[in-house]
Amino acid sequence: MITCIAAMNQYGTIGRDGVMPWHSSEDLKHFKSYTMGKDLCMGRVTYEGLPQKLRGRNIHVITTDTTYPNSIQDINAFFKTYKNSEKECVVCGGGTIYELLLPICDKLVLSFIKDNDVIGDTYFPSFSINEFRIKEMREFKEYNLVIYERVI
Repeated sequence: MITCIAAMNQYGTIGRDGVMPWHSSEDLKHFKSYTMGKDLCMGRVTYEGLPQKLRGRNIHVITTDTTYPNSIQDINAFFKTYKNSEKECVVCGGGTIYELLLPICDKLVLSFIKDNDVIGDTYFPSFSINEFRIKEMREFKEYNLVIYERVI
């Protein structure tokens, strides 16, 4: 299973100037809980921007630089092992990586940050609501969580 996880505001902003333009401790706890013990995949810029390297998770970095531990040069071969599998790989960004992998992902775990009108320079890509159905919706103090599953 391939899952994209992201936090965004009402405009779809996921970043500005290379960082998340908000701090939601509630959503960060959700991210940690959801991703703990799982395989994560992210782009090099996202990986380099992490303040800590997310202990307890197996991180794979999409980059042509083979000096990165667990670097992915062949995306198709890498994700073939997760497609139609119970084993989950969680895609964590950034914008270009989401755009690249959205067409093959099975699930979206999206946090919509409340009370934030930042216009960013990086956005979560748009997707067709005809391709996904809402599996779960939950409201929290700082964000709304919506989990989508691919239907086609």
